[in-house]
Amino acid sequence: MTLAARLNNVAPKGATLRLGRLGLFSLIMVWLTACSTTEQEQLKTVTGLAMGTSYSVKWLPVDSAAEADYANQINTLIRQIEGTMSTYMDASDLSGLNGAPAGIWHSVPAEMASLITESQSISKSTNGAFDITIGPVVDLWGFGPDPKPDTIPSAEQLEALRPLVGYQQIEVRQNPPAVRKARANAIDLSAIAKGYAVDRVSIWLQEQGIEHFMVEIGGEIRTQGEKPKQQPWRIAIESPGELAQSVFEVVEVVDRALATSGNYRNYYEENGIRYAHTLDPQTLQPVRHKLASVTVMAESAARADALATALMVLGEDQGVAWATMNNVPAYFIIWQDGQFVARQTAGFEAFIQP
Repeated sequence: MTLAARLNNVAPKGATLRLGRLGLFSLIMVWLTACSTTEQEQLKTVTGLAMGTSYSVKWLPVDSAAEADYANQINTLIRQIEGTMSTYMDASDLSGLNGAPAGIWHSVPAEMASLITESQSISKSTNGAFDITIGPVVDLWGFGPDPKPDTIPSAEQLEALRPLVGYQQIEVRQNPPAVRKARANAIDLSAIAKGYAVDRVSIWLQEQGIEHFMVEIGGEIRTQGEKPKQQPWRIAIESPGELAQSVFEVVEVVDRALATSGNYRNYYEENGIRYAHTLDPQTLQPVRHKLASVTVMAESAARADALATALMVLGEDQGVAWATMNNVPAYFIIWQDGQFVARQTAGFEAFIQP
């Protein structure tokens, strides 16, 4: 069971230390129900495993007989998205696209065509900090389906892949939906697909007449309405490092989405150097700045998911500057002078619980 599924209450902010002193970063985004047992019983809950992570869906029921089958329908929907967007499944639509020859139009599901188009828009707005064509480099560094390499990739190996990286090399056609690659590009949607799945489940709940819900897949979250007793959904951003499972900040999320990117779990060390899974599409190297994690608020979970990755690539200074200039509510946890400190844009401050 994940921490998100276990936590039902949160200590008051300030009850735990707000600053850590460990060099390895760890941040987990969790939802906090902070409800009594009676209130918990008012919520319907579906949990499961998919997309290489866990998911949790909570809603206030509308007394519909159809709700008895919601667990199966939600699981089926998430699995369908996984079967479309996965880089780990050989039979997925994305794997089929990645294996297709360059220079020809390859038919894809309409939802994939739309998501690639949205990804390219975010790539353009972030000057390439977010780039779905980073797939071959992800694999080379050992953060894809294949295991960690025996040796760190050489400069020559990385430069050999550079011609395959660049979101501009992908053409998308919406009708009929198809994608054409300029080269043998390998697309990786993992930095936006979980957020997209959150949005799809949220839309499905709305179609069922559900007005109050929270959807979480792998830490990407979207809410609508309120919890029981007209309380807002509260999300805890946990302290990094050795203070894991203590609260760094608490935010209230109402009719919005929230996503976090961080280098706290998926990494390895070689000769005393830490290599994290966040790769810079410009350098083709794991990022080496002091930003531990970044949390983004947005209208959609897909956008929040992708922007969190982009800001993580940009780092603490460029990331804060970009988010501020583009009016993106964002919260940054930074390793500075032997401790973790927070910076946030003006737009994010309104969501922090006083």
